[in-house]
Amino acid sequence: MQTQLFVATNPPHREVDQHAVASLLGLEVQATSLKIGFPAPEVLAATDPDPARDFAERMHDTGLSVTLFDGKDLAVLPWPEVASSFALRPEGLEAQVNQSMVTVPWDTPVTAVYWKPPPDFASPVVPVGVLKALSGPDLTEAVQFQAGIDLFYSELGEVRRISIVRGVTDFGGLDGLGAGSPTEQLELMLSELDRRFDLPTIDTRLENVRPRQRFAMGDDTFDMDMRKLFSYGTLLLRQALMAVSPELGGLTQYELGCRVAYVLNRARQTG
Repeated sequence: MQTQLFVATNPPHREVDQHAVASLLGLEVQATSLKIGFPAPEVLAATDPDPARDFAERMHDTGLSVTLFDGKDLAVLPWPEVASSFALRPEGLEAQVNQSMVTVPWDTPVTAVYWKPPPDFASPVVPVGVLKALSGPDLTEAVQFQAGIDLFYSELGEVRRISIVRGVTDFGGLDGLGAGSPTEQLELMLSELDRRFDLPTIDTRLENVRPRQRFAMGDDTFDMDMRKLFSYGTLLLRQALMAVSPELGGLTQYELGCRVAYVLNRARQTG
């Protein structure tokens, strides 16, 4: 696993000198303003440690909030385990994951990352039976246009990740959560997680972010415009991720976004 440091935006930003950011990125101010206004974290650079630290410092001086992290922090995170159902017990969140019950006590520090396409995004419908039979990268591929919540927490010193996915997780039988549209159910669930856990971190920066197309070699729809730099779907980002781990090269945007959001929140919490 190659050492590769990533510099990512970490909104919300402070007062930003757009011309200074444009100069550092080698972009026109108009293109830069789009990056500054993008609500989700976005990779701006991926390089060796010394250049990455220098670049992060110069970006920070422009007023842009950025975080430096090691690419391996993305690679070591687990694939999601989708809960087929759950219950809000007095002792904690109880979830049916695969063939076992998992309980996350309410005093467990958790990070909940919420992702959802915009309302006008028409997402393909994958049958629930098919989704429940999938795992790992196959699962993230199938739900890449769905909405959901990734709940990250530590169990026996290892990071665990339980996903609550629209159209897959059963909300039935829960007061106030069994009614309403699937998206309304997710938003109510997010509020319950925030209210019930003692130390929750709720990250909604992937809400209403339109999923982008991944880079595919030979795809004639791929935009070679280098102004996008390390944005999702660019060759530069794919190459940087694959230098860390081949598994990272094919991540969907929400899968990558959830991993980056968790890593950035952990960086904030640990200083």
